[in-house]
Amino acid sequence: MRKSKVSLGIFFLLVCIGAFACTRSETQPKPGPVATTQPSTSPTPPQQPCPAEASWITTPNPPTEIGGPNPPPVGNETNCQFYQFAYQWFFAMTQPVGTSGERKFETLNVYQPNKTNQCAVTALTGRANIAKALFVRTPKPTTNDFVPVVPEDIAQATGTPLYDQNGNVVLYYVLYSPNECQATASGYLPNTMEIKASWRILKSADPAYYTMTATVAGLPNNPVTLGLVGLHLVINTQLHPEFVWATFEHVNNAPNCTNPQAPPAAGWSFLSSSCATCLQQNGVNGCPQCNFNVAPTTPPGITGPATQVCRVYSDGTDPGSMTNGNNNDTNRFNIDTLNSQIAGFLSQLPVTSPMSVWKNYTLVSGLWTNGGVPSGGADVQRGSLEAANTTMETFYQQPSHNCFSCHNYVQQTPLTVSHIVSDLLPPSIAPKRVKETK
Repeated sequence: MRKSKVSLGIFFLLVCIGAFACTRSETQPKPGPVATTQPSTSPTPPQQPCPAEASWITTPNPPTEIGGPNPPPVGNETNCQFYQFAYQWFFAMTQPVGTSGERKFETLNVYQPNKTNQCAVTALTGRANIAKALFVRTPKPTTNDFVPVVPEDIAQATGTPLYDQNGNVVLYYVLYSPNECQATASGYLPNTMEIKASWRILKSADPAYYTMTATVAGLPNNPVTLGLVGLHLVINTQLHPEFVWATFEHVNNAPNCTNPQAPPAAGWSFLSSSCATCLQQNGVNGCPQCNFNVAPTTPPGITGPATQVCRVYSDGTDPGSMTNGNNNDTNRFNIDTLNSQIAGFLSQLPVTSPMSVWKNYTLVSGLWTNGGVPSGGADVQRGSLEAANTTMETFYQQPSHNCFSCHNYVQQTPLTVSHIVSDLLPPSIAPKRVKETK
């Protein structure tokens, strides 16, 4: 893998959140885990697990529509087919390209915060330019009409920084597919994609992570190695203009709040060993000293107090069997069995395979609407109704909060589902977003 050493400035933008975060100015939910006494449920699985194929990894050929080249009528797709679609695109975008060692997702266009009408200038691509776009998430004032004071950055849901157990801040960037620049006021072209990635600073090279190197302004020991800890992959189709929202994480990020997993050998990246032990023994409510999922109150910086994180909703799904027509049992079962099969395929790859590193990453949740309809009604949302990434929506894990809480798809104004498109296209096509209503 080629490593590029580049200088990047960490700008602390006072803005709303970026491409995968909330810009609504309603009162934010109180941070911290909720529903910590979730009852355990026994899934009622379908007769067969959602099937995966090794070819998705070795010879990816992702479908353009849910269900493949001969999709079922819209609204008749299965929950399984959406997750198959998400995984096929994940592996297609994480494949190496050319001889540079970069992955396909790193060849997409780099979103440049604070620059409007980006589609009118030469696009920036590649790892060297990606590093220049890394940002820390920061608090975000808005004007009275709910339009951000400055162009939106690429932060996360509550705009506050996240620090790993070494006290280093997590960095973010957003990429978009070139066809996003071909959007019109009537909507996006099919298979328009946005990707958001989160990275933590590693003490040294670690084969368990997909990595890049960069020189980060303000750090005493540059250059540093950055390890990928989270990745949002969002892509639309002809029949699903609301976009299919899928998110992946490194398996060492954090345990579940309820029934937590045993710590990995290297420890959790975002939970201390003492809090992990307390969580296992006493549960969230029995560890008030840990302040799980509580945002720091100190000003954002390159370093800060370590954040104690756990995942409130396993598989991004509440503990009930059904919610507003969404089959939660099936959702959990399909995510878990698909992840298990994928892990088996990846574990069989030789360590020299450039794809073997993805055995340390997993799908954590996904979201879409029934029949591709507008997302404003909770009864039309399907998949993981509490979809969240612990490195991107750390402090936004709440009941019925998910991607559509902030990326509301409205048929009359379809471009507003993206939080970056107004900086890519001229205002005549993509005006600044106003407060969303649901």
